[in-house]
Amino acid sequence: MINPIIKAEAFHQLSQTQNLILIDARFVYSNYEKGHLDGALHVDLNKDLSQIVENPAHGGRHPLPSPAAFGSTLGKLGITPESHVIVYDDKNASMSAARFWWMLKALGHEKVQVLDGGFQAAEKQGFLVNNEIATPQSSSPYPVTDWKSPLADLTEVKSASGKRNQMIIDVRESERYQGLKEPIDKIAGHIPGAINLPFTENLDENGSFLSQEN
Repeated sequence: MINPIIKAEAFHQLSQTQNLILIDARFVYSNYEKGHLDGALHVDLNKDLSQIVENPAHGGRHPLPSPAAFGSTLGKLGITPESHVIVYDDKNASMSAARFWWMLKALGHEKVQVLDGGFQAAEKQGFLVNNEIATPQSSSPYPVTDWKSPLADLTEVKSASGKRNQMIIDVRESERYQGLKEPIDKIAGHIPGAINLPFTENLDENGSFLSQEN
């Protein structure tokens, strides 16, 4: 089984011998326009990785698109079931890159990895950065039937919040979990019963993922 995380050094070596598809999942498109890793294609969280609804109360802020819609997006990016995909963002791979990785895995895709440390780590390693907008080699829509990973809807989450034998994990930073600050959502705090395991606890002081031993 392929490692879900790839170090910048390993990515550089792999890119010399294999035909990879590199995905830039940074949230702000203008950052991609200003400079991205050479050959990277951009995906947009709102347009490509979500199906935004008018009222977030019905599905959340970034509900998943349908499998067919995501399959169409993958086809436009030239991604097929045989493609080896590397994805990065500028949030230590904790935001859109992780979501894109999960969505591909949820379709059953095998060869997809998150670039450890994201754009910043690759830039420090001396990766070529340019502002040329890459053109994908589009293919047919990715063959999909349904999400192969289990999903929970809002009704299931609400039910689980009151049960001791089910666990809801909130990976946001502690201050948002506690409701001490809330820069995005209208209501601060967390889902009743949820425990807090901030994603930052999985990162070292340089923003790279901790080893399995740690």
